Amino acid sequence: MISQFVKRVKIHIKNNFFLYLIIAFCYLIGLSVGAFTVKIVDVKHKQELYYYMRDFFSVFTKEGFLGFEIMKQSFVNNFQLLTLSWLLGLLVITAPLVILIIVFKGFIIGFSTGILIEEFSGAGLLVLIFSVIPQNIIILVIFFLAAQLSFAFAWHTIKSRSKATLNTSFGKKATVYTVTYCILILTVTIAAFMEGYVAPLFIRLIFRFL
Repeated sequence: MISQFVKRVKIHIKNNFFLYLIIAFCYLIGLSVGAFTVKIVDVKHKQELYYYMRDFFSVFTKEGFLGFEIMKQSFVNNFQLLTLSWLLGLLVITAPLVILIIVFKGFIIGFSTGILIEEFSGAGLLVLIFSVIPQNIIILVIFFLAAQLSFAFAWHTIKSRSKATLNTSFGKKATVYTVTYCILILTVTIAAFMEGYVAPLFIRLIFRFL
């Protein structure tokens, strides 16, 4: 069963390699711009960001922090972006705009990474490794799949426009497209749980002993 799944994944990546390459390239652009933005932010704003993040991290060192609230906010944020990605693909003509979501996700990670390392040095690097990267790997995979799904749906819809079966096939494809997106949204729960309950444990340890 596992071997069959791995085989299907390899085939899927092979068939969509060029598209995933474009998506990854756009993500890297966002990542680079986010990291570069940290360098051009003036000292005053950097200090404000430092104090904000320091106060934010201090919440995790206290007993009774609201893990569920963090999990809920993480889920809502990603749910909104995935819903937007779904809608852009469903409207077909707006599908290329999905790439802006990928760039935005890259920018956020790049900027956060830059601030953590520049302002918190070793502690920031540890937070990045243990409390930022793990759940964001899951989120990154989900958004890459979502972007590919939106592009593929729009492309197949455009190709079918000249066929008499367009109305029937569009309904079926839209249903499969929507169900697949629902699965991706449910998968976000795993990343949200990690952000709300697992990541704070590492942040608490890091700032308690450093």
